[in-house]
Amino acid sequence: MDPAAFAPSGRRWVLTFRGDLPVNATDAWIAVASRDGLRGWFPAVIVGEWTAGRDLAFYVPDDEADEPVWGEVVDAEVGRLLAFVWGADSLRITLDPYDAGTRLVFAVSLDAQSRGVYEAARWHVCLARLRESVGGYVEDADKDPDAQFRRYRTAFGEDAAALPPAC
Repeated sequence: MDPAAFAPSGRRWVLTFRGDLPVNATDAWIAVASRDGLRGWFPAVIVGEWTAGRDLAFYVPDDEADEPVWGEVVDAEVGRLLAFVWGADSLRITLDPYDAGTRLVFAVSLDAQSRGVYEAARWHVCLARLRESVGGYVEDADKDPDAQFRRYRTAFGEDAAALPPAC
C-alpha cells in the first residue's frame, strides 16, 4: 500500500490510500464487502446491507460500549464501489480492475485535522491486513501501528498528531 495522502477538503480532512490487490475484482469485492472478507481486515463488525440509504451498525471488538456506532450506506456498486458513513467519518472504497489484479483507492473523510496521524496509522495497518488477506506481500512495518504512527507524524506534522495510536 502506498503511504496515505492527507489534505483539507472544505471543513474536513481526507486521507487517501492507493494500492494494488493481487486478485481479480470479484475476489477484491468479496474481501472488502463480505462479512468473512471484512473480518480479515476491518476494525469493526458491520451489520447491515450494502444498499444505498440503509443503516449500518458498527461493533468494535473489545470496546467497552455495548451500543453500536451507527452509519449509513451512501453508495454501493457491486464489484466497484462502497461509500458509507461510520460515526463522524465518511469512507469510500473504489476497486478498478487492471491486468495484474485490482487497484484499490480507500479514502476516509475526517472531522478534524488532529486525527490525521492516528487514523492514517490505523487504516494503513488495516489495509496491509486486507492486502495480506488476499495473498499479497506485506512488509512487517506495514502491520506495526507504532511504526506507522511515527511515519505519519513525520509526514503530516504535529498538528495532525493529537491522538495517540491505539490499534
